[in-house]
Amino acid sequence: MIRVLIADDFKLLRDVMRVYLERVGDIEVVDEAPDLNDAIERMKALQPDVIIMNDYLPPIDSAQAAALFREQGFSAAVLVIAMNPEFELIQRAFRSGVDGFMHKDEIDSHLAAAIRSVYRGERYLSPKASDVYNGVHE
Repeated sequence: MIRVLIADDFKLLRDVMRVYLERVGDIEVVDEAPDLNDAIERMKALQPDVIIMNDYLPPIDSAQAAALFREQGFSAAVLVIAMNPEFELIQRAFRSGVDGFMHKDEIDSHLAAAIRSVYRGERYLSPKASDVYNGVHE
């Protein structure tokens, strides 16, 4: 069972992801967090395998949060979900320890695969995030 923490300041999105993931047999949502401080406390207490987080987790962005998680010794894979992923953020996020990046529009079709991928230690880019990331280098 892959243990997941959902960290997003938008409760409706946390609820949608939880309901979606409850239907997936090998993934368990262990808790939710609305901001960085709550995410850190829940990560300390629950030791999830994967943290799913918004590209901005108040008060900092996902790249800064991932770097902080790594500094604090958390081993959870980090999957970032963004509404408008930009090349610079994706690039900084990967350099800071993010394992996967996806567009919010793809939650229904790619979330479980993304979680499984980062859990296995693979880097993940959803199709829309990949288009953004690769489009700059064409």
